[in-house]
Amino acid sequence: MEYNNFNGYSPYDGNSMDTNMPESNLFNPAMQYEQAYMYYRYLSQQMDYKIKCKEYENLYRNEKNTAK
Repeated sequence: MEYNNFNGYSPYDGNSMDTNMPESNLFNPAMQYEQAYMYYRYLSQQMDYKIKCKEYENLYRNEKNTAK
């Protein structure tokens, strides 16, 4: 799934007194779940990238040592 164009969150405006919204997105559990999921996905991708970089670094180091 791609969430590049995810627009599920409305920006928080403390001065707005919009009575048309049935509940505030700030305390909506579904919105909090989506935000936590996106943060988890970001962190897991970041860790995966670091692991791949470390593997590449080790592979390059092994190839350099065996080429001599």
